Amino acid sequence: MARSPMPDVVVLLPGITGSVLQRNGKVTWGFSGATLAGSLFTRGRSLNRALALREDPPEEDDLGDGVEATELIPDLHLLPGFWKIDGYTRVAQTLQARFQLTEGENFFTFPYDWRRDNRVAARKLARDSHGWLKRWRESGNPDAKLVLIAHSMGGLVARYFLEVLEGWKDTRALVSFGTPYRGSLNALDTLANGMRKGPMGLLDLSELARTFTSIYQLLPIYKCYDRGNGDLVRVGETEGIPNVDPKRAASALAFHREIEEAVNTHRTRDDYLRDGYRTFPVVGIGQPTHQSARSGEGGVQLFSHLEGTDRRGDGTVPRVSAVPIEESRGGRGMFAATRHGSLQNADAVLTHVDGVVQSLYFDLGEFREPAPAPVEVALEVEDLCWSDEPVGVRARPSREDVELSAALVNGNTGEVVASQEMNDDDDGWRVTAFSPPGAGAYRIRVTGGPEVAPAEDAVAVASMGSGQAEEVA
Repeated sequence: MARSPMPDVVVLLPGITGSVLQRNGKVTWGFSGATLAGSLFTRGRSLNRALALREDPPEEDDLGDGVEATELIPDLHLLPGFWKIDGYTRVAQTLQARFQLTEGENFFTFPYDWRRDNRVAARKLARDSHGWLKRWRESGNPDAKLVLIAHSMGGLVARYFLEVLEGWKDTRALVSFGTPYRGSLNALDTLANGMRKGPMGLLDLSELARTFTSIYQLLPIYKCYDRGNGDLVRVGETEGIPNVDPKRAASALAFHREIEEAVNTHRTRDDYLRDGYRTFPVVGIGQPTHQSARSGEGGVQLFSHLEGTDRRGDGTVPRVSAVPIEESRGGRGMFAATRHGSLQNADAVLTHVDGVVQSLYFDLGEFREPAPAPVEVALEVEDLCWSDEPVGVRARPSREDVELSAALVNGNTGEVVASQEMNDDDDGWRVTAFSPPGAGAYRIRVTGGPEVAPAEDAVAVASMGSGQAEEVA
């Protein structure tokens, strides 16, 4: 297939945990899928020493701690129980296969220090993109602009750059996959209840996670927290939530309000209305997703509904959060039934992105996104499994009369390791379990007939005591 011309500069922004971090030239975060699980367990204490933020002044571009983001992580990466991403190799390769993109000329990946305040990364994007555009325009593309492709938290970095730093003047479009424009309850769960995995809480990254400004900026900004009296409040406007610093939560809410206020200011300007960028959010639906929380005995309880209504989401980002605030009544969004960490790799989403980017350069009239598939599949897979135990899969189709099958796929090679039919369980769920596949990174893919939208998720299989990683100095 011939590649389509690309007159603009395309930038791929990862989500949280999606950039390799080095400290004084030595990798502190950047495990491959095959060694990720074991590395987390053997380096848990070292991660705390190497990556904990002692302070994070948003106006400081360099903290002087020797930590630098160097490249995107290509395959499975996660903070267990918080955020899981299925890598960026496929989306990058697909963009370069379908468009005339050359890395370092009109295609760039944008690694950034995902621990820190997103304002810092946005300023870096402003500096870097200015140079990229200048060189590309001088090479014979004088009208070039930016096309930003952002996954998850990368969309928040992009939005601060676009609105507060006025990057919209040089941007043609923003395509976002599962960006938590209104936050995620997973961030509240991590801060309040901690992040522990394994027997006896062997892996405990709770205190490390609580130092990250970025996790605070992923807190939900809509009224979703019940302090125990039945009234819902915003996390950033209350106190008394276990392990949540109210000042940092309020500061994180102010970050989102900066973007919102800038949008409201720009929408009244003629040049913004004429030359402003277009947004194309990809919204995950069909997956059980935390949407509200309540103060409870021993911590914070999470619920998959908001005031009695379950609007679902992508398993991490609620549906109500994945669309920019100014497009709440509609827009150019696409709905996808797969889970958050795999949105950027799903076939239907990549086809949609191809169509969206193509539409920027010729007039098709009003763009119409493909209709959602009639059968969605909710999927539940553990973040981490042990190499001596089966990998369990639970799925629930939105229609009972369809058959489902599950495949276990090698996360590095794409080879199908095993596939089998799923059996009925309680409450409309289908279940199956794969024999222990050995340590490594895998994908779970659930499919059905042509009326079923495939659902995917990733799992890391750990071998206890593997000693796969060196200690961080």
